Amino acid sequence: MDTRKFTGREGRLISASEARELTTPHQKREHDFKARGENYVKAEFFGIHTFNDLIKLHGENCVGFRVYYGLRDEEEEDDTKTTKSKKPTPRLVLVPVDEDGNDIMRTVQAGGLKDMPVQDGAMTGGPLCPRQC
Repeated sequence: MDTRKFTGREGRLISASEARELTTPHQKREHDFKARGENYVKAEFFGIHTFNDLIKLHGENCVGFRVYYGLRDEEEEDDTKTTKSKKPTPRLVLVPVDEDGNDIMRTVQAGGLKDMPVQDGAMTGGPLCPRQC
């Protein structure tokens, strides 16, 4: 069993050229996604204030984030069509992680009433590129 702790320093900074080298192969597959009837997603944006809110929700227990790949049906991106259907669309889900490497998602119930909305401790749903990039 691996007993190493996460420190918050995992990952590494990379150059712009290395970032392009990593992202270009995916971007060249746009046609493949569309041919399968899926929405192509080049990138997803997440705002700094939303990140800060998520970090505050979990306090010092959060030493970083795990990024999961997700998929859900969303309206197709073709604005020329009057009738839009839903297509599988890749989405990222960012989940806070503690020093032991465990996902931490705290569920907070506003007001304490059973019918009140629940605020979960993860993040998704940023504007997608292409469309908003």
